[in-house]
Amino acid sequence: MVNQYTEITKYYDLWVTSGYYDYQSLAKEAHSIVGDGRQVLELGVGTGLLAQKYIELDPTCEFTGIDFTASMLEIAKQRLVNQVKLIEADAVTMDLNAKFDVAISNGGVWGILDRGDQAQWQFGGHVPGLEANRQGLANVGRHLKEGGLLLLHLQKPHDDFDKSLGEGIVYSQCIEEGEDTPNYYTFEKRYFFKKDGEIVAQEQITITVFKPETTRQMLTESGFYFQGTNNGDRFAIYKKR
Repeated sequence: MVNQYTEITKYYDLWVTSGYYDYQSLAKEAHSIVGDGRQVLELGVGTGLLAQKYIELDPTCEFTGIDFTASMLEIAKQRLVNQVKLIEADAVTMDLNAKFDVAISNGGVWGILDRGDQAQWQFGGHVPGLEANRQGLANVGRHLKEGGLLLLHLQKPHDDFDKSLGEGIVYSQCIEEGEDTPNYYTFEKRYFFKKDGEIVAQEQITITVFKPETTRQMLTESGFYFQGTNNGDRFAIYKKR
């Protein structure tokens, strides 16, 4: 499963800046956890929207962003103009020959599905299957300094909705249940962009979500221990030991 956004890259920024994400607040809250002058790795940098806001807050940081959708990185390069190191790579297999103070995933690779109290949190995202996720978490751990942090965006459950984005564009997403196993379940997320009733771009990805006990086990096995959330409850904070 590729799970890239190649087919909807043209409309991506219009969609996510329409209220889907508040990048200014996300950057401010991440920076409040991390502090100034750190080496930051964003997992799934996309078109560079979070990175742009973050480096505005802290020009002294060393910011690296990875993504495996080349068309998204091209937009990021135009937006960030050499202020950020951008690398086409997969979090599961990347070998960046560097160690970072913090890795941030704003849902681009992984996040935490918040279904209520912390005991019901579910880790998941765009990486398919149990072993690949274990490998990916271990790989991120290898790229963090001792005591480094992993920040995972807290997200509410996905649902169906339509939203007008302006410029005559309407965004729609549809959720369909997929596989259900003892450790995880999947769902299909379909994206549609329509203009005057005609589909101008669409994409389908598979999201893998791990059940609460498996979530705790996977993160602990990878050396990540829960530290709490930030004041705005946007990020779950894990520390590498």
